[in-house]
Amino acid sequence: MFKLSQETIAIVTVGLALAGLDYYGRSEARADREAIRAEIRDMRAEARADRAAWQAESQRIRAENRADREAWQAEMRALREDAGADREAVSRLNGIVEQIRTAER
Repeated sequence: MFKLSQETIAIVTVGLALAGLDYYGRSEARADREAIRAEIRDMRAEARADRAAWQAESQRIRAENRADREAWQAEMRALREDAGADREAVSRLNGIVEQIRTAER
C-alpha cells in the first residue's frame, strides 16, 4: 500500500480546506450578487411605480390649475364687461348732468 507522510497529509488537508473555503466563498458571493440584483430590480420597479404616480399627480394638478386659471380669466372678463357697462352708465349720467347744467343757464 501507498504510504503518505504526515507533512503530505497536512498539506493535502490544508489544500482541501482551502478549496472548500474557496467554493463556499464563491457560492456565497454568487448568492449575494443575486440578492443584490433582486433588490435592484425591486427598487427599479418601485421607482417606476412612484414615477407613474408622480406623473399622474402632476397631470391632475396641471388640469386643476388650468381650470382655475380659465375660471379666473372668465371672472376677469366678466368684471371688465361690468366695468365697461358701469363706465357707460357713468358717462350717460355725466351727459344728463351736463344737459341739466346747460339747461339751467
